[in-house]
Amino acid sequence: MPKAQYLADLKVGDYVDTIVVVKSKRRIPYRNRPGYYLAFLLKDRTGAVDARVWEEAERVDHEISERDVVRVRGIVELYQQIPQVRVASIEKVSEGEYDWADLVPRTEQDVEALWQRVKEAIESVQNPYLRSLLLQFFDDPEFVEAFKNAPASLYLHHNWVGGLIEHICSVLDLAETICQHYPELDRDLLVTGVLLHDIGKVREYSWQTDIDRTDEGRLLGHLVLGDEMVAEKIKQIPNFPSELAMRIRHMLISHHGVGEWGSPRPPMTLEAAALHFLEFTDAQLRKFATVLKERREPESAWTAYERTLGRRLFAGYPTVVQPIEPTPVEEIAPEQIPSVAEPSPTLDELPPIPTELELLPSELEALTTELPELPSELPELPETPEFPTLTEPEEEQPRRRRARRTEPPEEGRLPL
Repeated sequence: MPKAQYLADLKVGDYVDTIVVVKSKRRIPYRNRPGYYLAFLLKDRTGAVDARVWEEAERVDHEISERDVVRVRGIVELYQQIPQVRVASIEKVSEGEYDWADLVPRTEQDVEALWQRVKEAIESVQNPYLRSLLLQFFDDPEFVEAFKNAPASLYLHHNWVGGLIEHICSVLDLAETICQHYPELDRDLLVTGVLLHDIGKVREYSWQTDIDRTDEGRLLGHLVLGDEMVAEKIKQIPNFPSELAMRIRHMLISHHGVGEWGSPRPPMTLEAAALHFLEFTDAQLRKFATVLKERREPESAWTAYERTLGRRLFAGYPTVVQPIEPTPVEEIAPEQIPSVAEPSPTLDELPPIPTELELLPSELEALTTELPELPSELPELPETPEFPTLTEPEEEQPRRRRARRTEPPEEGRLPL
């Protein structure tokens, strides 16, 4: 059963009583007296909020640690225009009292449908060595379970449970399209690189109560971990071609593109370049889409400043829907309703007109007597005066123009 209160819904003045994860804890000394208070960052799957413990900070400091799941009670206050929780009480919660899906953000897509897409991609690989390498990983139930749940990053993109498999399937779809456009690409090699390029993230991240890096994730990173995992599996496949092994490992360590983004080598093969551009495209577009969806400021055309992108994004002007006011209808009393005239009769309802044979002699005589007598002779019309006959005007003869006398040009001069 989902919990009743999420951090994203909190407003200033709300009373807080919810279960959250302690993302971080800091001791901050008082300025004017001995002792310290505690500053917490609390998280659930919808967001995070700052919290302060002012009373009994030393006792709470000994009882509560980072990554603990706790029940916190308090009230939301506004400090320097930022909401924060003034904690009244905070205590640990045992595992049976919460659902971890309420605490960690999760993909909105169907993970089993994504897994089916991965299996179809593996079956489509024709190269026996590459297919055997893929099955070394994806036939392992423990690896598959981690692959389905791992996030794709901590902050940059697909940073939720199930984000890794969602990212992989998205890049697979892009790879199918680009292989049709560039037939020079080795499709089997590119698909293998897409499926394996981020497998180190199943060891780089932890996601049970909060998404964070593991110790080996901080020290080595998923590029080194992934290359180590692939190299170990290649050794278990007899007669695996050395050039093919080198190509697939190069794709893994170069897919970030440049050294400042973590790759020890830039892409130097066609498939490595394709993997880098496809992976980068999906990661960036998903990051943009997530920021536009979740970080838009109220009544603003812009999002809040996004540190990972180094900019604010234009989300568009908010649409204001004007409410349609209903037109008032005046009530009319029955006595005010005008009477409706009876309709005119139709032709079928009119009585038939009698003919001359059906009329009585007296009726015929009445009809003939009412007609006025016409004069026997018509009056003579007055004579109209005669008008002169019109004749066509004679055609005017054109006047002859006198020829203009031109003097011969002077010697050595052309006429204008």
